[in-house]
Amino acid sequence: MNKGEYRNLFFFSLAVICSRIPFVFNGYGSEEDAWALALVAERIGTTGIYEVSRLPGHPLQELIYAAIYAYGAVFFNLLTVMISTLGILSFVAMLQQFEIKNAYWSGGALAFTPIIYINSTNAMDYTWAMAFILMTGYFISNKNAVLAGFLLAMAVGCRITSGAMLIPFTFLIVNILPSDQKTKFLTRFLISLFAGIAIFYAPVFQKYGTGFFSYYEHFPIPGFAKNFYKGSLAVWGLPALLTGCYFIVHLLVKKKKTEEVKFYEKDISKTLLLFCCITVLLYTIAFIQVPLKAAFMIPAVPAIVLLFTLFLQRRQLMVLTTSLFLSCFFFGVNLADAHRGSKASPLAFTFTVSGQNVAFDPLSGLVIADRSKQILRKEYVMSVLDKAERLPSKSVIISGWWYSEILVRGKGRTNENNIFRHYIDEEELKWYQENKYPIFFLEEQDTFNDLRFQKIFTRRYATAL
Repeated sequence: MNKGEYRNLFFFSLAVICSRIPFVFNGYGSEEDAWALALVAERIGTTGIYEVSRLPGHPLQELIYAAIYAYGAVFFNLLTVMISTLGILSFVAMLQQFEIKNAYWSGGALAFTPIIYINSTNAMDYTWAMAFILMTGYFISNKNAVLAGFLLAMAVGCRITSGAMLIPFTFLIVNILPSDQKTKFLTRFLISLFAGIAIFYAPVFQKYGTGFFSYYEHFPIPGFAKNFYKGSLAVWGLPALLTGCYFIVHLLVKKKKTEEVKFYEKDISKTLLLFCCITVLLYTIAFIQVPLKAAFMIPAVPAIVLLFTLFLQRRQLMVLTTSLFLSCFFFGVNLADAHRGSKASPLAFTFTVSGQNVAFDPLSGLVIADRSKQILRKEYVMSVLDKAERLPSKSVIISGWWYSEILVRGKGRTNENNIFRHYIDEEELKWYQENKYPIFFLEEQDTFNDLRFQKIFTRRYATAL
């Protein structure tokens, strides 16, 4: 790589970083898990005892955050910005290594995919894992087995589901290396990978034993409409989804075949196509099994962008990238909930789907909606804290998905006798009632407390706050 390429990569990365800076100042993120990470990081940092923020553990990120917990949300978010940008740069560099044209437009499409943009500005682990996966891809293209394996281990240390990338990466290695190099490369890659995983998950295994390898979800899977939204509109945004569908139909009508698409000198189109298809298939199946968050589709996004890069001409890729940019800031289809959703603009059209208020908002794309969601969440949490300070002594408050953010924002101001709890089973609620504790629940958390324990009982013991 010459000086000109390094300069181009520098300015490209600077543009990506600058685009993220305005969105790092509203707390740890709009997901409850981001606030749980902050809580656990402080506990690890102050006690020196490891614990997971949620099973099966995200030890690499949790331990890094524990080392810097005192610096707060902006520092956490900026670290995510830097790591995710390094991942996007690795994606561009990998495409250049494979001599694929339009690498920067492809990198721009990845950078401005709304679900990537949003999660590169908060404390969550999604784009950390994605970045280390993309770095793995770069070092495989650069034929560095040890670094590639260890970087994939780092991805697994952030999100254990990153381990599924071993399948497409093994396929890639087998198909791009000469026969006499495959065995040696794979051996080094696998040793480095499993040694890294063993290092990162040692504290998890020491604390939880084999029981750490589990994922607890106590609520029913949402209906088709919500899952479809999460897997499509919430990932790409309306303008990009329509543009992508148009190009897919256009390519099918034109009967474009992979063999005809040669944008680079090394003709590995079939290998890259199958690599991307394996990746997309793996993570789509995983999402269908547990379709709880749109961000679960993030590992598939770079592969989908690469597929479009293989098939689209430069101007078409520019149009796709522009549509992704528009999806970030305009024409959003957003949840319109007073506390958990985003604030609709005067031009928004609101309707109901599967019992939830949804707004089509020309002035609020997915990134703007996420920022609005963080602000509305903060306002609600602060109002809860205000009410909590006026409650009777030893009040118990079932907080549900507000729990972690309440504890983080409530430091130094909450009535010390108040007891905030995530969810509480009936036996414990009965104990609190018998011992004269006033019991309250936050909005909707009576329903979710019942769902959590598969039994209707919460309102017999608690009242709405």
